[in-house]
Amino acid sequence: MDYRLDIGMWNQVFAVPCALVDKHLKLAGKEQLQVLLYALRHAGEGFTVEGISRELGMTDNEALDSLEYWCDRGLLSQTGRELLPVPQEERAAVQAPEPEMETVKEEPAEEKPGLPPKKRMLRPDGEHLTARLAESEGVRYLMQEAESALGKTLSPAMSSLLLTITDDYGLPVEVTVMLLNYAREVGHIGTSYIDSVARDWAESSIFSIEAAEEKLQQLSKARLAWSKVSAVAGLPKRSPTKSEEERACRWVYEWGFRQEMLEAAYEACADHTGKFSAAYMDKVLTKWRQQGITDRQGLQQQKQAAAAKNSDRGGAEKSYDISELERLSGLRLPDKL
Repeated sequence: MDYRLDIGMWNQVFAVPCALVDKHLKLAGKEQLQVLLYALRHAGEGFTVEGISRELGMTDNEALDSLEYWCDRGLLSQTGRELLPVPQEERAAVQAPEPEMETVKEEPAEEKPGLPPKKRMLRPDGEHLTARLAESEGVRYLMQEAESALGKTLSPAMSSLLLTITDDYGLPVEVTVMLLNYAREVGHIGTSYIDSVARDWAESSIFSIEAAEEKLQQLSKARLAWSKVSAVAGLPKRSPTKSEEERACRWVYEWGFRQEMLEAAYEACADHTGKFSAAYMDKVLTKWRQQGITDRQGLQQQKQAAAAKNSDRGGAEKSYDISELERLSGLRLPDKL
């Protein structure tokens, strides 16, 4: 995906928003600051995640996570394939003074009781984080284990997020550590990804080691199923949508289709649509399952039977037509009608 920051005539001026210094300089990590400065420097020009990662010496995931970080903080808004400055009235709302730790209250109908709030206007600041580290052995242990799991020194933003996961989302320290190890395993150690997974676990009541282990097994199976599908389709490395992941799991585990049948389904899909379509592959595999076709041999037999049936039907029609012509040719018509 291409990104573009357009600030009109100010494209030639390398300016830094006041909100960056006033509110985010303390909490933003190195990668987030690098990406924002790069975006400001190249205002008015197109740039890609791959280009940012190459120029700044970071991974694609780190570059994408950093872009999402600034969108989430309100300094940038994403519309289609463009990044645009937040309108003035929205920036004023972001910059308005607020009490520390204030949260945005959601309507009761939109939030299930007992779940953490959907948004925080401010993450815990440095003073609050220092206080929690001093008073809680569990928080200190979490920060130490997080550095080990992620393989790097924690940024202020990541430290703040981990405290939010513990204090707001309610995940126990040991469950959060398991989550972090999973994030490292799948190669997504940015704050946006970890935040989304932590919220999903909290909403799914993953509050024990046993529940976390079961969840990780489900995630591992889903990753394996999607890897089989993406391999036969030759897809670039990417995360599946929820629908794609559910269909892949159904094809592999519930219906028991092997790799050869996934390949055949993709071939049928590509012949018909010219591209990968999980919805079309699902229709193909649903039909084969109803017909009891489980391998390429069975598929070939089905095609041969269908071809023979069509051939017989065509032959019968041809025979009938010839007979009819012969019958009509034997009729003697009067000389004058």
